[in-house]
Amino acid sequence: MEEFFERQQQYEDLLNFRYPWFNVFYNYLIAVCVVLLFASFIWWGIDIHTRHMAEAMTASARASWEADQQARETAEAEELEAIRTSQEYVMQQEATAVAKAFYGIRLFIDKYNYSEADLATYARCIFNRAENGDLEKVVRLTGQFTGYSDDNPVLQEYYNLALRLVKEWHSETVKPCDVAYQFAELTPDGIYLKKDLHADAYQRRWQA
Repeated sequence: MEEFFERQQQYEDLLNFRYPWFNVFYNYLIAVCVVLLFASFIWWGIDIHTRHMAEAMTASARASWEADQQARETAEAEELEAIRTSQEYVMQQEATAVAKAFYGIRLFIDKYNYSEADLATYARCIFNRAENGDLEKVVRLTGQFTGYSDDNPVLQEYYNLALRLVKEWHSETVKPCDVAYQFAELTPDGIYLKKDLHADAYQRRWQA
């Protein structure tokens, strides 16, 4: 065994003599490998940290965007609900005014047995006058609608019909008649609209 180690030592000594730069190169090579290994670990750690930071920032940005989006959607929904509620309230007030106008002609309704179509015709007179104005103000004008008074009671039957007609009026895209038909004529044969208060029997009339 000792002889083997001696031969091995002699061989190494021979190599060192022939290639004196080998050990230096080998040591440098080991050092470089160690440096590269440490550098790769550092790069790997930095890469992982960077990815985690990027993912955290992305998640934070997404959460912020989703929160903003939710806030905008909530605000839009609330705005639409406010508009809808406001419109609903306005239509309810207008229907109340029309129902009071219906009550003002209740004696004609009972006497001539007017139908819903006749009342729709009467309401159209109001709508035509209010086309570019305030319906409630139009109805309240003194002496314009037979028997109308702010003190008139609102009967459920009249209110239900008036609300339906008001909603249809607000949703119209095409008018059923010329808005110039702004005068109602209460006759035994029904309610008719005319363009001139003093129209004679030959002038055209409109009925729903």
